[in-house]
Amino acid sequence: MSEQKTSAVGRRYRIYQIIGIVVAALFLALGAAAFLAGGGPIIAAIAVVGGLAVLIVSIVMMVRS
Repeated sequence: MSEQKTSAVGRRYRIYQIIGIVVAALFLALGAAAFLAGGGPIIAAIAVVGGLAVLIVSIVMMVRS
């Protein structure tokens, strides 16, 4: 069996990626809430697109590291 070395730097990036996923989920929820509350589809679309972008970047960086 091979053991993976985990450094403080690697753990820090993993935490940043998890925080990115949480922020993405928050943006997606805010976009849905804005749309349902009548805030306008453009505002909701901006929040959803931003949330999806953060989510995609977080997942890609997590897979690459």
